[in-house]
Amino acid sequence: MKIYGAGSLEDIKRCSQLGAVGILTNPQGFQQYFEGRMTLSDITRAIVEITELPVFIQIHGENSQALVDRARSLHEISPRVGFKIIADEKGFQAMAALQKQKIDCIATTLFSLSQAAVAASVGAFGICPFVSRGQYIGLNMFKILSQIRDGYDRLADPPQIIAVSLKNLADVELALSAGVDAVGMRYPLLKQMMEHPLSQKAELLFAKNWARVKGEDISYLSHALGLEGSAEDSVH
Repeated sequence: MKIYGAGSLEDIKRCSQLGAVGILTNPQGFQQYFEGRMTLSDITRAIVEITELPVFIQIHGENSQALVDRARSLHEISPRVGFKIIADEKGFQAMAALQKQKIDCIATTLFSLSQAAVAASVGAFGICPFVSRGQYIGLNMFKILSQIRDGYDRLADPPQIIAVSLKNLADVELALSAGVDAVGMRYPLLKQMMEHPLSQKAELLFAKNWARVKGEDISYLSHALGLEGSAEDSVH
């Protein structure tokens, strides 16, 4: 179970600090976080400068050669730069050519077992199934992810399954339970993954014990201690 970070430069920094194994990008993020102020080359350099992780830049093009040319140009910025490419015919052709040049590619906007099979055939580094978008149009994404997992488990060196388009914790846990290799997200969702009401309650209950240990300062919890259960509560 691995995590890929995404989002703003600040999101990327925080995800990197929490053990993300790579960074994913898409044009929605380019528009939202850079607001037309930077070229794709500038954005790529900015991301590479703030993380030592592999960075997958989403690219577009009218044909496979245009995709290959764009990827080669951006790859010159850093050997850590790989690419997210739409899962269609021109995209798969470009991925096949780039992977032969040792430039890692992820097949993105992927919704089917058939697309996953082609991604494996061209030697893609990974695939990005879109969980919430698939469910929105009525696809059984748990079944599709599980089928891809079963198929990839029969291969010697399959693409990584990196589930994205995760809107909430239910999407994350659906993907993880289906056996994906990783999930990709911005920091706010990663923050939700780290928290649970029972964990927060446990900290407050333990604070009552810490208060009786000489030299321990629990003043940072004082604002919440009066809101929790009785002194008889305990956790194990």
